Amino acid sequence: MLRRALTSLAASIAPRAAAFPGALVRLCRRAQGELWGLRLGRLYGFGIGASYALLAWFGPVSLGGSVKLWARCLATASWVAGVGALSLATDLAARDAAQGLTGLARLRGFSEAQLERARSLAGAERLATNVLVPALMLTVALLLRFRTLQASVVALWLLPLSAVYAALVGVTLARLARACSRWLPGRGRLLLLGIALGPWLLGIGLHAKVPSIPGALAWLLQRIGGSFS
Repeated sequence: MLRRALTSLAASIAPRAAAFPGALVRLCRRAQGELWGLRLGRLYGFGIGASYALLAWFGPVSLGGSVKLWARCLATASWVAGVGALSLATDLAARDAAQGLTGLARLRGFSEAQLERARSLAGAERLATNVLVPALMLTVALLLRFRTLQASVVALWLLPLSAVYAALVGVTLARLARACSRWLPGRGRLLLLGIALGPWLLGIGLHAKVPSIPGALAWLLQRIGGSFS
């Protein structure tokens, strides 16, 4: 079924193959839709968004508390995106070849380098979506709950901030995951775990500040939240 869908989509975009690969990204995005980590991330993303939206709706209303709730929502969604990134750190090239995507890409004039870049972009889009959806669900709940103009303006500001943060998480994790797959074929997920979590766990164990991806994202959310206080 997937091959049939890929073939149909490839045929429909053939005339535009010369321009970089929006079409190729769509092919990769559809193929990656079956990866367990990304499917799990999508499911958990909706669950996280619903949970935080309910907290915002039924919990106490305050501007500072709502921004902190938004930051916690994004932090939780970021960890879920990390699970999705593990699927991107696998041998997607072999998987795409087995499903016929590689052959279709070559038939349409795309190189292997373009195909790999499209895999990264498609993965980044899916990871960013898994972060953005719960943030949007929470922000909409805050907009409906707030009764003052100032608080509503703050909630509206959270929308573009959510999009920027989600894009940052998606691009960072997707590019790192694909790099780990190339650097250590067959063990890309282990390498990704080591790079992403190793320094963070070391910092916890030493009770010291060790630069890490989770630490950097937490710092960024803290700074954003602090700007509204």
